[in-house]
Amino acid sequence: MAQGGEMSTTAEVMAHLASGNTRQQDAYYVLQSSGLLEILADYHPYPAGTVPIDIDIPGSDLDLLCYAEDLDVFEAEIHNRIGAVAEFQCVRGGDLPDQRPYVTCNLQVGHWPVEIFAQSVPVYRQNAYLHMIVEWRLLQLWGDAGHREIRRLKQAGWKTEPAFASVLGLQGDPYVDMLYLAKMKREDLWNWARSRTSF
Repeated sequence: MAQGGEMSTTAEVMAHLASGNTRQQDAYYVLQSSGLLEILADYHPYPAGTVPIDIDIPGSDLDLLCYAEDLDVFEAEIHNRIGAVAEFQCVRGGDLPDQRPYVTCNLQVGHWPVEIFAQSVPVYRQNAYLHMIVEWRLLQLWGDAGHREIRRLKQAGWKTEPAFASVLGLQGDPYVDMLYLAKMKREDLWNWARSRTSF
C-alpha cells in the first residue's frame, strides 16, 4: 500500500513535492523560484490539483487555491504584481445559484501552465481542496495500480473527478459525489472503497 503524509497545509504539500518524483520536484522548484507563494501569501495559497497527488499528465496545470474575501482587491493586486507575466489573464465565474463567485488567473511559469483560483471561502472548504484530499486518500489505499488507472483515464481525456467516480462505480454527479466522500473518515472511506475496487 502506498504511504505518504497528509497534505492538509501548504507546507505539507511543498515538503511532499520537494521529496517527490521529477515532475513534483520541478513543480516545487517553479513555485519557489517564481515567488508566487510569497506574492500570494496574504491569500493563503495552497498547491492543489493533480501534480501533488501524482496523477498529472503532460499539459496539466499547477493549481494554486487562494482565499480572497474581496475578489476585486485580489484581482487588482494580482494584475499589479504579476500581470506582465507571459500569457496572464483572469476570468470571473460563479454566477450559478449554487456557486460562490470566484476568479481564475492563468499564467505561464517556465514550461508550467499555472492556474490561480481565488474564492471568498477558506481554502480548506473549497471544492478543489476537498476533492484533492479525498483523491489522495484513495490513491494511498490503491497504490501504484490506482495511480496507473487514473492516469490512463486522464490520458484518454477524462477529467480527474469523473475518472475517480468511474473507478468507484459512482453514477451521480462526480463532483458532488467526491465532496460526499471527502466528509468520510479515512478508515470508513477505505473500507467503502475496498468493497468497490480491486486495487
